[in-house]
Amino acid sequence: MDMTAAVQSAKTRADHEALAAHYEQAAKDAAIKIDEHKKLLEQYKTRGYLYGKQALNFQSHCEAIIRSYQQIGNANSEMAKMHRQLAESAK
Repeated sequence: MDMTAAVQSAKTRADHEALAAHYEQAAKDAAIKIDEHKKLLEQYKTRGYLYGKQALNFQSHCEAIIRSYQQIGNANSEMAKMHRQLAESAK
């Protein structure tokens, strides 16, 4: 979906519902990525000896990615909420 065009042309309830659904799916996708990286982080923490000196770098990297996906998920959830509100007030 071309989000720029979709957002610019959204006027009807259906348009905003479609955008909300898109943002909700993006938030769900981010949550899946968070879970994946939490599992990796746990692996790096419990079996750090397998990764030698790089174990702490891998852990830090996973933590940063988790934070990033949390921000992405929160932003997409907020966008979905706003488009749901716009859908309610649309014709």
